[in-house]
Amino acid sequence: MSQGHCQYYLESDEYKAYKEIEEQIGHCTPEQAWAMYCVSAGVVRENIVLAVMEQIARGNKALLVEFPNVHRLKREIGNRAKKGRP
Repeated sequence: MSQGHCQYYLESDEYKAYKEIEEQIGHCTPEQAWAMYCVSAGVVRENIVLAVMEQIARGNKALLVEFPNVHRLKREIGNRAKKGRP
């Protein structure tokens, strides 16, 4: 990835939306994160899963309890996207 492309991505609306969700996940309770996941769809749901995975990687064990199958959720979202379904 070229530096120009990387800079474009960091300034894109998609990246900004992900970062906002990541920040929200970092400040909410695991139950609130799960509620956000349950009422979301499409790209927003995918961003929530990615943000949860990031927080778990940073050591947030409470999210791991609330999202024990987070890797399965990520695969399901990826499979739906490949098939063109929300």
